[in-house]
Amino acid sequence: MTFATDPCLVRAGARAFGDAPALLGPDVRLSFRELDQLVDARARSLAAQGDSGNWVIHRATPNASSLIEFLALLRAESSVLPVNPALPAAALSRLIGQQGIVRFADSRTDPALGLHSESPGAGGNGPQGLEWPAPAPLTGMLTSGSTGEPKVAVHSERNHVLSAEGFAAAIPIGPGDRYLLALPWFHVGGLAILFRCVLHGAAIVLGGRAEDAHFLRTMGVTHASMVETQLRRLLAAPDPLPPLRCVLLGGGPVRASVRGAALARGLPVWQSYGLTETASLVIAEDPDGRVHLLPHRECRIADDGEILVRGGTLFLGYLDRGTPVPANDAGGWFHTRDLGEWDTAGFRVTGRLDNRFISGGENVQPEAIEAVLREHPVIAEAVVVPRPDDEFGQRPVAFLDCIGAVREDALRDWLRPRLNPWLLPVAFHPLPRNDGMKFRRADLLRLAAQPVP
Repeated sequence: MTFATDPCLVRAGARAFGDAPALLGPDVRLSFRELDQLVDARARSLAAQGDSGNWVIHRATPNASSLIEFLALLRAESSVLPVNPALPAAALSRLIGQQGIVRFADSRTDPALGLHSESPGAGGNGPQGLEWPAPAPLTGMLTSGSTGEPKVAVHSERNHVLSAEGFAAAIPIGPGDRYLLALPWFHVGGLAILFRCVLHGAAIVLGGRAEDAHFLRTMGVTHASMVETQLRRLLAAPDPLPPLRCVLLGGGPVRASVRGAALARGLPVWQSYGLTETASLVIAEDPDGRVHLLPHRECRIADDGEILVRGGTLFLGYLDRGTPVPANDAGGWFHTRDLGEWDTAGFRVTGRLDNRFISGGENVQPEAIEAVLREHPVIAEAVVVPRPDDEFGQRPVAFLDCIGAVREDALRDWLRPRLNPWLLPVAFHPLPRNDGMKFRRADLLRLAAQPVP
């Protein structure tokens, strides 16, 4: 199929793949043709109610009805911002107030929002296909907001199409494949799966967890995107590993020991680098260690070590009162604030410019401490932030997600031969999460700054 001849991706998928499965799960089985019919009926209903066009917030739940609603909103010529369904009403109200969004698509009505909440309907006449005048906004995506208030990154349909095409150029995907959607699709890593499958005829598999080997085998999953924690749990499961053809790792650094264990057991692990602003992937390292810069992307390392990206997948900008404002420089480069290295040994993300701090006159890159902490056998995740200190200016504090018990004094003894004295954390705390997948450094900075009892 081609974007130029059939800009409605679901309609194009129905014409190209017909009765091939599009959505699969324990309680759902829809072909591309059936999916198109359901999306069309819902889009007609929205148009008949006058609910088309402009920006819409949609609570993105992990089920078929939510995905169909999302696709119908797109066909009804709305720009859609999928959000965490657990996002509090106060946070939604702030977002709405900042951006001037006046429509909210959900099966529930929350009076605290003061918004119109659309409900299912039927009948009426609506658009036959989606024709976006490029580069019109198609979707919005909340950034992680790890250093402050989240922004809304705006993508066009072209951004998503080129992202999916670049993925397929490196990692084969097509009819007969089944891609697990276990990542939240209010994050770009999950949403990208939807576009990859619709464009290339693979089925989206719902209702399972990436670490559930029995589910993956039963559903015939061939592709799965996951974070390191999920891969580690999959490897530890008692069930035989499923015959996956692609395990795409993202969401942060991955320990070499975990990736090595997966490769040794026959899992084809691809390690990736991507970001919300590039509609997911930029670089992928294949199971043999070869680094692939995916098509439609450019990437370079600046003199100060910052990773810069540009190309056809780069977003339109950050939403400002309903309009995307470009965030690239005069040369078209987006400054990621990520620090990296790219040489004959491969591509590595070494930290964030935003996270670096000074302690007693020494530069501290928290990610270097985190990498050492994650090598401890009971530490699954570690995040290090600075805490104000009268003597040294700032000192590192570690937030940990542990899979077993560890005494603080024993942990300090383990760290001393591995870290310089100014890098040793002065305190350890449990790591909270804001949606089960992400953490916010801004929240951890506030926690670290609280007086010690």
